[in-house]
Amino acid sequence: MPKKALLLGLVFILVLAVVVAAGCGGADKEAKEALRTALDKINTQVTELTAKFTGGGTVPEVKAALLDIAPDWQAVVEAAKKVKGADADAAQKAWTGVETAVQGLSDDTPLMQAAGTIMGPVQGLLSVVGELSKLVGDK
Repeated sequence: MPKKALLLGLVFILVLAVVVAAGCGGADKEAKEALRTALDKINTQVTELTAKFTGGGTVPEVKAALLDIAPDWQAVVEAAKKVKGADADAAQKAWTGVETAVQGLSDDTPLMQAAGTIMGPVQGLLSVVGELSKLVGDK
């Protein structure tokens, strides 16, 4: 039960980050909309992951989910490059931090231990999301 609660907490943090970031963008309306679209896709995936991992999960499943999301996060980075004031490099570095932490876990790592390992990089990602959010405010 504690494993499920911790995993649910981590997924909740990611969902919250994506919801907060959903209004991200910049001065250019098209660039802002592209970034919103990319973030909406990430939000949908995180919601699906929440449903999947609330029933349990393994490190290999987390790794597979990360691989599935990676191209869509890259779309966020590419969209951020076109938004005035957005730090696309920070978004890429934050993702790389999460990716490195997750891929560095052995497949038999207990989820509780895995959560402790990836929490720092996830916080870094949330920080970038917060910075992007400040650029845009509400839709």
